[in-house]
Amino acid sequence: MSKLVKTVTYPFTGEQRPLTAHDHRLIPSREDVLTFYKTHERLSWSLTELLEIPWSAIDVDALTPADIFVVESALLVESNNPDYVANLLEYFQADRDVCDFIVMWAMEEWKHYYVLLDYLTKARTALGARAATRPNSHLSDDEVAAIEASIRRGLGEDVDAVRQASAANWGIPAHYLPAQVVANTTFQEFVTAEFYRHHAQQTHEPTLARIETRLAKDETRHEMFYEQRIKDCLEREPGVMPAVIESLKEFGMPGAYLLGDYEVRRAAMEEAAFPTLAAKKEAFVRLFGKMTRIVGEANAMRVFTEGNYLSDGQPDPSRKKMRPELITRLVTRKLAS
Repeated sequence: MSKLVKTVTYPFTGEQRPLTAHDHRLIPSREDVLTFYKTHERLSWSLTELLEIPWSAIDVDALTPADIFVVESALLVESNNPDYVANLLEYFQADRDVCDFIVMWAMEEWKHYYVLLDYLTKARTALGARAATRPNSHLSDDEVAAIEASIRRGLGEDVDAVRQASAANWGIPAHYLPAQVVANTTFQEFVTAEFYRHHAQQTHEPTLARIETRLAKDETRHEMFYEQRIKDCLEREPGVMPAVIESLKEFGMPGAYLLGDYEVRRAAMEEAAFPTLAAKKEAFVRLFGKMTRIVGEANAMRVFTEGNYLSDGQPDPSRKKMRPELITRLVTRKLAS
């Protein structure tokens, strides 16, 4: 996988002035951070327990090439955690309480990377054992080759390539207000949780489903913490709402800045987690509902109609826009059902 060569553009916020370190303050209360930590202690899962699952527990006959491809894709994005954490700590260096939270959040995200890495390693062993004992696989030769290629990429040099791409392409915009950073991070965590939760329901491989279910719960706790912080920001400083709306209009997932073939991976992940049109519509309604709870329905409508729906930072304003009448129809049908 080659590094992604991409000029990072911010079509809706690019004229904002860069801020000083002192301006990069979110100021949650110390009690907010302690409350999150207490929940962390109560709900945290054991990485050791999952690492001790034997490779023989993986049901190779239930695996599909899509399962392994999306695990590889998620692993590559999660591997960027050290760089992203470094960016956050640098950005919020003047806000000690935020930095305290970031350290806790970083440990949970590191666990995600490591358990996915461990899963790919064991899947490789399980596939090799399956081929040796039962050569007549339900998978075609092409499917086996696709699985093996995904495993090689995930366990090979691609993680290094992602880290290199991160240094060149990914970071927190210097001009973003704290509220803009937190708003976009809320939706990154929300989308990630949605993916893990729904792919866990779709896969027939029980070990993978178990892992993804736990990861989804972590991501949900993260986005709930961030959601409350952005609500606090907007309540304290309602004047930043227009800037938040502009940043959400150029919202993008980190993978778009890190993976050279992200469009292919994104489509595969969407198809694996939301395989039907009904599932995709339900996913949008949930996302729109989250947006509405944070910025209000009128502003949520602006984000999806004026910006680029999950555009991943693409500057083309005509790309992936949604019509207001389509959003209204989707949301109304959901509420009526």
